[in-house]
Amino acid sequence: MKTDLFIYRYFKPGIDPLKTISDLPDDEIVAFMEKNFPEHRWFHADPKKRISTRRRVEKWLHEKFTASGGEPKTKHPCYFTLGECSFLKERYGFDKPPAELKIPLTSFSSGNISFTYPDSFFSEHLHENKDHPLYNEELNGKVFTLDEVLNLLAQNKIPRNTEMDTSFGYKYPFYIEAQVWDYGILDKPWTLVPQQSTGDLNLQNFLLKHS
Repeated sequence: MKTDLFIYRYFKPGIDPLKTISDLPDDEIVAFMEKNFPEHRWFHADPKKRISTRRRVEKWLHEKFTASGGEPKTKHPCYFTLGECSFLKERYGFDKPPAELKIPLTSFSSGNISFTYPDSFFSEHLHENKDHPLYNEELNGKVFTLDEVLNLLAQNKIPRNTEMDTSFGYKYPFYIEAQVWDYGILDKPWTLVPQQSTGDLNLQNFLLKHS
C-alpha cells in the first residue's frame, strides 16, 4: 500500500512551499497572511487566537511524535495531506488555483513523518471536546506513526466523507494530515503537479519562474 500513496502540499505560486510561517514572530505572521492570503477567512476572523492555537498544537505534535520514537529535526513541521484534498485547493484562501507538490510516501520513515486525523488542529480540538458528535476516541487526539496510519488504512478504520459544519457557510471535510519533521528530506527536485500544462515540473525552476 505504501508504494501507492503520495503526500500533497498546496501552495500559492511564488511562495516557497518548504518554509513554515511558524518560524516567524507573531506580527510577521499576520503581515504575511494579510499580504498573501487576504481571503483566508478562518485565520483573519481571529489572527491572535489562530497563531496561539497553532503554536500550542505544534508543541503537542512535537511531544507526541518524539514520545512515539520519532526523530524530529525541527520544532515546526511542514504540513501535507495524505492523498489529494480538493477542499484545500478550493477553499483555503487561494485567489486562484494553487500549485501542488506531490511526494511519494516511500520517501519517508516513522522517524521523520507523522499523521493525524483529521488535521492536527481539529484532531486536538475534538480530543478536548469529547462531547462533539464527530469525536472518535480511536483516532482523535493522537499522533500516528507511518506504520500506524498504514495499518489503520489497511483495516479501513479511518472514516471517509466525514464533514464538519462551520460558521463560514461551508462544510469542512476530514482528511489525513501528514507532518514532515525533516526539511532536509524535502530539499529535492520533487514533482510539481502541473496546473494547465502537461509534464512534470522541477520545483526549483518553478519557484524561480514565479518569484
